[in-house]
Amino acid sequence: MLDNLLAPSPEEILKVTTLTRLIKGQLEENFSRVWVQGEVSNLRRQSSGHVYFSLKDAKSQLPCALFARDAARQSFELENGMELLLLGDISVFEPHGRYQLIAKVAIQSGAGRLQMEFERLKRKLAGEGLFDRARKKALPVLPQRIAVITSPTGAAVRDFLRILHRRRFGGEIVIFPARVQGRGAAEEVISMLAHASASPGFDLVVLTRGGGSIEDLWAFNEESLARAVAACPLPTVSAIGHEIDTVLTDYAADRRAETPSGAAELISTLYLEALQNLEVAEESLHTVIQNHIDGGKSDLRELLARLRIIAPERQLQHLGMCLDDFENQLKQSLTKRLSESDRWLGDFARRIAEQHPKTRISMARQQLDAASRQLQRATALTSERKKEALQYLQQRLANGSLQATLKRGYTILQNPDGTILERSVDALKESAVRARFQDGEIDLDVRHPEDTTG
Repeated sequence: MLDNLLAPSPEEILKVTTLTRLIKGQLEENFSRVWVQGEVSNLRRQSSGHVYFSLKDAKSQLPCALFARDAARQSFELENGMELLLLGDISVFEPHGRYQLIAKVAIQSGAGRLQMEFERLKRKLAGEGLFDRARKKALPVLPQRIAVITSPTGAAVRDFLRILHRRRFGGEIVIFPARVQGRGAAEEVISMLAHASASPGFDLVVLTRGGGSIEDLWAFNEESLARAVAACPLPTVSAIGHEIDTVLTDYAADRRAETPSGAAELISTLYLEALQNLEVAEESLHTVIQNHIDGGKSDLRELLARLRIIAPERQLQHLGMCLDDFENQLKQSLTKRLSESDRWLGDFARRIAEQHPKTRISMARQQLDAASRQLQRATALTSERKKEALQYLQQRLANGSLQATLKRGYTILQNPDGTILERSVDALKESAVRARFQDGEIDLDVRHPEDTTG
């Protein structure tokens, strides 16, 4: 049986052209005057007037051709992203063995659902001022810790890291993994964006993924993600897709990079420029030192030649002393220049270190601690002064009290109902009074003046 299959008769063997024509006949016979709806992509116009494009939906694509005569009858120009309803015949282009729809009539049924939604959201958010240049944050000059939100297995992150490594970027890269395509992808990116913003030490956030269709990139056109990117407290870079791809996060972010590799080049440029400036400074320093050394050697050779010509020992000794003096000056000059260069390099390194977020946070924490200690001292001093004033007032109050007056030897007279007698005439009206001392009270009889004379 197998031998029969492997040794067909000549009548069973078909030429490629023959098989293609058979397929062409079947398709054209069974798929004539069909209506197809989809979104235009890969649009190409030829100088002949023919128009070639693909009609696609979420899962499939169909090659289409609209020949010049039929294209001229259309009342509108075809564009990528436009949704069409086509009437045509299925045919096979024999040289390539590829089936396609030969369109006769094109009816515009919309501008493409996703493209229309993109334009609607773009106009809405732009109208709210979400994309205004005035609200964009500047990128850090020397980013030291970068949060990258992307798929950890995608080619985009590999290209991003490869470019940074090639350009000798010295900062730290932390990957925040998230899906970048499909249902729930926007929510994951928003979650990672919030996580990165809440984590300490990051000074830049990068959103990135590779290219794809508008469906593939749609997560980055979600309104919620665009708003989250615009509200992010950290500077943001959007590097989504290829150069021709544009998504809403590109407008909402503080900076758009055309590709993931472009984002890496953008980030590493300032770092690389700083490194190059250091290298130039180092080369200049070496050049200055070498010139001084060469000049010293030249002067030394000239002095030796003069010594050989003059020859007397005294002049030789004198020239030797001059040579020693010149050598000392040269050493001092070189030492001074090296010291100045080291100090310059140290100052430059210190300025870079001072811009580091950790250094600035440490300085702020020290200032806060000093202010806290000063507040505690002021609070304690104020409390002590208030306490002393209170004690003083308490003492004054005690000194002026009734009991304190009695202790100083005074006595209070009261009538039987407890009224204090302030004058002698009031006391004479009573038959008996009560005297109050510091340690108790006694009752006294009142003796009238006429009683003493009788």
